[in-house]
Amino acid sequence: MNSTPEGVAPAADMANDFAAVSDVFSGTTNDPYPLYREMREKNPVMEGDILAFFGVPSQADYANKGRQVFTTFRYEDCMAILKDPGTFSSGLLMEGLGAFLEDAMLTALDGEKHRVLRNVLQGAFTPRNLKNWHENMIRPVVVDEFIKPLLSQKKCDLVNDFALHFPVRVIYEMMGFPNDKASIEQFAGWALRILAGPQKDPVKAEQSMRAAFQAAQDLYDHVRPIVAARRAAGGGNQSDLIGYLLNADAQGADLDDHKITNIIRMLLPAAAETTTRSFSNMMVLLLDRPELLAQIREDRSLVPKAINESLRYEPVSAFLARQAEKDVEIGGVQIPKGAAISLANGSANRDETVFANGDEFDIFRPVKPILSFGFGAHTCLGLTIGKMEMESALNAVLDHMPNLRYDPDYPKAEILGVMMRGPRNLHVVFD
Repeated sequence: MNSTPEGVAPAADMANDFAAVSDVFSGTTNDPYPLYREMREKNPVMEGDILAFFGVPSQADYANKGRQVFTTFRYEDCMAILKDPGTFSSGLLMEGLGAFLEDAMLTALDGEKHRVLRNVLQGAFTPRNLKNWHENMIRPVVVDEFIKPLLSQKKCDLVNDFALHFPVRVIYEMMGFPNDKASIEQFAGWALRILAGPQKDPVKAEQSMRAAFQAAQDLYDHVRPIVAARRAAGGGNQSDLIGYLLNADAQGADLDDHKITNIIRMLLPAAAETTTRSFSNMMVLLLDRPELLAQIREDRSLVPKAINESLRYEPVSAFLARQAEKDVEIGGVQIPKGAAISLANGSANRDETVFANGDEFDIFRPVKPILSFGFGAHTCLGLTIGKMEMESALNAVLDHMPNLRYDPDYPKAEILGVMMRGPRNLHVVFD
């Protein structure tokens, strides 16, 4: 008998939606790094969009308007662009997810609008709240709800049995939603369909964008009554995000139910994707190096190092996009006003002038700023949360899955794709 509530997608559909996002951004190669290295040496500021070369939907010309695009590959150039939002704006991102998220697309805002909205949201991420979330929500959820049910089997798929689900569950509790597994998976499915909207093929794009807009509306329609009910009940717990935003409105932040719903909707696509793939990538890198994995098991002070290095070495989102607000020169190349720049941060993170032996995975390398989550004013607001989730998940796996190793009955996992990089499966066994 099917126990899934009417209108709610089963977990299998969530996995299918996740795979659909992988398909959209997989491109024509599973290893873009040799070309990145060549471009850093020979053509560090390229006229054209390298994503188009790889057959991946453009981040810099999301709406396929024929905008002129340049691609930067070196750390120095990418960092200079991210440090200068006045010259290189984020507004073109409104053509992407911003088409769904209206005035709450934080990454697409610049100047005063960005400052005001980011300051409002930043207030929720206080050290006190972060500590509370880590100790009283993230760790217990990861261990009790997701790791322990897997232990009796002595084997699992760390992607589809674990990593696909726990980040969504965590973020929904942080937001203040009821703990309803089926609804959480439905929310995640909607968010994933938004991400799967862009397509290279125009026929597929028409269908997928229609599905993405419908998912965005479904998500809005589900969230807004929850926000309204919380407001009617007096706002409630400030330790969750909805409660915090309602209290901020009561103190003059001008956040009506529509704005709060859009803010919540803005956060969901990243919550459904980034931690899942980041954790999975880290586990592939460690399982490929069993001696290092054993060393980390014995010395947990190495966990943060493993997280930081995996985020440098295999960023999930390997590109950022900006638009030139005036004629400007980058690396000796003239960029006209209005042109877009595709920042290959996956390439910048391996730039040998900054990261010695950048194509090697080395958790003991000196810590330097990486570009996997942007930089400066547009550094991802959820970066700290994502790292806490990865820390809790890795420690839980090491605590409860002794002698963790690849399942010999399946091929070893591979990190695939140009954008949204990650393994499709990660079959493991343990004692």
